[in-house]
Amino acid sequence: MLNDEIFEKGIKYEIFIGTKDKDSYEELLDADECRRILSEICAEKKIGFSLLTQLGGYSHNKGYTTETSMRVVVIGEDEDEIIRLGERLKQEINTDTILITKSDVEYAFV
Repeated sequence: MLNDEIFEKGIKYEIFIGTKDKDSYEELLDADECRRILSEICAEKKIGFSLLTQLGGYSHNKGYTTETSMRVVVIGEDEDEIIRLGERLKQEINTDTILITKSDVEYAFV
């Protein structure tokens, strides 16, 4: 059984990235290609991460759309590194915008 003494305090970052190209509003990269891009960047920077593929929706200047969306979860990394990761993913995937959230968490490796 886990107790509070095992848990550490940290920061959890989540980066939400849509896969539609910002110029064509089409999904030019499939989920596997986006995963490959993320994996290469994180391996290069030695950033531990979890990746979830999901559906997202949003409004833009041409109306409302849905798209494949990637959610990258990183715990305990430097905030500046997370911003750089988000900016690089935005550029590599050529998406219009990304969302980064930051939360206090308690975590344990068991």
